[in-house]
Amino acid sequence: MQSNIQAQLLNALDLLLDVVCVVDCDGHFVAVSAACEKVFGYTQEEMIGKPMIDLVLPADRERTLVAASGVMAGNPLRNFENRYVRKDGQVVDIMWSASWSEGDQLRLAVARDITLYKQASARLRYLAQYDALTGLPNRALFEDRLQVALTRDARNGQHLALLFIDLDDFKPVNDQFGHAVGDLLLQQVAARIHGCVRESDTVSRIGGDEFVVLLDVIHSLQNAEKLAEEICVAIRAPLVVASHTVQVSASIGIALHRQHGTDPVQLMRSADIAMYAAKHAGGNQCRSAVHESFT
Repeated sequence: MQSNIQAQLLNALDLLLDVVCVVDCDGHFVAVSAACEKVFGYTQEEMIGKPMIDLVLPADRERTLVAASGVMAGNPLRNFENRYVRKDGQVVDIMWSASWSEGDQLRLAVARDITLYKQASARLRYLAQYDALTGLPNRALFEDRLQVALTRDARNGQHLALLFIDLDDFKPVNDQFGHAVGDLLLQQVAARIHGCVRESDTVSRIGGDEFVVLLDVIHSLQNAEKLAEEICVAIRAPLVVASHTVQVSASIGIALHRQHGTDPVQLMRSADIAMYAAKHAGGNQCRSAVHESFT
């Protein structure tokens, strides 16, 4: 009866989605469950006798060996993550739990493929900080970068500027050609804005057809105005979107740190007001914020 139960348990191991592995003291696989083929791409026969470390992604080998040594020293391992290279060359993320059998001189481990989980987590982290349509930083990431820049500038006396950009003629394009064309237009406009600034600057889409630009370490309001005009010119050049030639323009408000605000709220408000002044004056132009006293 006992032998039958043990046989059933061994058969049940091959029903598991996780891989059960047994590794000897020299680091070779001596037994693996059937799930190894789905996770690692090797059959059970191919894996037995193979050095475990040979399957590990080279960048993860050193810390994997350190972890394995800890297990063999009698410290069970829980939820250790590393990356393996499948037989087909694909890299998979693996979560391990392992323990050491001193009497048998064997390492017993369970491996779970967490590749899809890691990809989903990375996607969620990306969406929390970036605009899904344009790939630009979203409002949350922009505000973080603005706060960091303001803190640094307050310490070293440098200046930054904000550009608040709103498209003048976006709604008619959306109404005439549809939202799909409108989305493609926004992507092209985002690329044009990004192409006008430095790598150290940040371009963000904060909603609809509104963009903001953080000009990091700007030497004067005139420099910010010059760049804003370059962006205006770039945006109003004709665009070919889904075989349609369309043209939009932009109203841009400019706010300079200290002169037009000392914190994120003041600066955004000043740039926003300046943008609306440009729009009310007919659009397709840039306006600097009105100087106020901020203490």
